[in-house]
Amino acid sequence: MRKRLVALAAASAFVSVLAPGTASAAPDWEVDYGVKGTPPADVVCANQMDKAWVCYERGGDRWWVRDNAQDGMSALVQWFNYRDGSLYRRGRCINSHEAGTWASCNKNYYEDSRLTGFQGAWDRGDEGSVPVFYETEWQFQ
Repeated sequence: MRKRLVALAAASAFVSVLAPGTASAAPDWEVDYGVKGTPPADVVCANQMDKAWVCYERGGDRWWVRDNAQDGMSALVQWFNYRDGSLYRRGRCINSHEAGTWASCNKNYYEDSRLTGFQGAWDRGDEGSVPVFYETEWQFQ
């Protein structure tokens, strides 16, 4: 069965519904470009998709993103970090290397926080393009 991708606008709207309204603004986006490497055996992974495969290394707070398609797009994870029920941090880890490679982004999250993410792809060479995401939100922590 072919998996559907949803546009960034839908994911952003989804997050605004989840995050309770407060007087403070949403946190800025953290954008990281991954370093090429190989994930360890003990990572927690989402289901592998045709364009991207995202895993999370809990012991090191490290995202692992695999680019699965030779389509000129970069694979990525768009993640959301919650503390005490509120959105605390949000960001993207982008694999800008060639298809068939893994790339990692090293982060540091509170152990008692909740961490979710969407797998996706982005044609960064096309000016004005936005990332597209698979509709399943994965909980990693």
